[in-house]
Amino acid sequence: MFGKRSFALALLLLLGGGSACAAARIFIVTDMEGVGGVNNAEEQLLPGQRRYDESRRLLAGELNAAIEGALAAGATEIVVWDGHDGSRSLSIDDIHPRAKLLQGKPTPANYYLSDRAYDGILFIGQHAMAGAKGGVLAHSQSFNVERIAINGRAVGEIGQTAAIAGYFHIPVIMLSGDQAACDEIRELQPNAQTVAVKGLAGKGSSVSLAHAEAKSRIHAAAERAVAQIATYSPWVVQGPVEMTFQYHDKNKAPGVYRGQTVLEAYEMWLGK
Repeated sequence: MFGKRSFALALLLLLGGGSACAAARIFIVTDMEGVGGVNNAEEQLLPGQRRYDESRRLLAGELNAAIEGALAAGATEIVVWDGHDGSRSLSIDDIHPRAKLLQGKPTPANYYLSDRAYDGILFIGQHAMAGAKGGVLAHSQSFNVERIAINGRAVGEIGQTAAIAGYFHIPVIMLSGDQAACDEIRELQPNAQTVAVKGLAGKGSSVSLAHAEAKSRIHAAAERAVAQIATYSPWVVQGPVEMTFQYHDKNKAPGVYRGQTVLEAYEMWLGK
């Protein structure tokens, strides 16, 4: 038997020609370490490195595939946050003309979000948290951080973004990145659409999908996620909140940031 929510969703699908999305507003968070074909921190992650322009091209390809998928499902507004290396990874000329590009630093504690400003968040090119089993270029904020936790639960950049989004009643609905990152988002959002564009093949090695295949799968996953957007719920961290940072350098004191809400804890962390 259908529950009330399932019946309503089925009716939306029937009347909407296969899509439950109505004027969805989408926020896309990009990174680079999780992009297919990106494997080497010395050559592919920062401006001036030998293969950095290749990484930018691959990121733009995966990003635009996600944008096209979201648009195909009925999204009416798409804002892309260039989330890698202080927003120095994307050019406005790289992205789909129906999207807008958000750049700048320092990052505000609200991660550019406000209450219900968007209907869903997509991650593109995302990596897993520091210490993640099977992670490719896994880290949390920097390679110097050993562990970040929110109320004792280990999180990486995925969980940090999801927590702030949840505070603002916005669910994460889709992620593309390495396999470990896909596994990580499912711990927070079991129904998230995911695309593993690469996986660990051995210490220092990874195996990636061909770029064309990665784009095809990302397009399809983004379209499914936006079409089903009404079925997702945000990850809400109950307060009070304590966020802790531990570092590989044991001479560096751990960071502890507290607040009555997750946003207050982030404001303490970022000094805002």
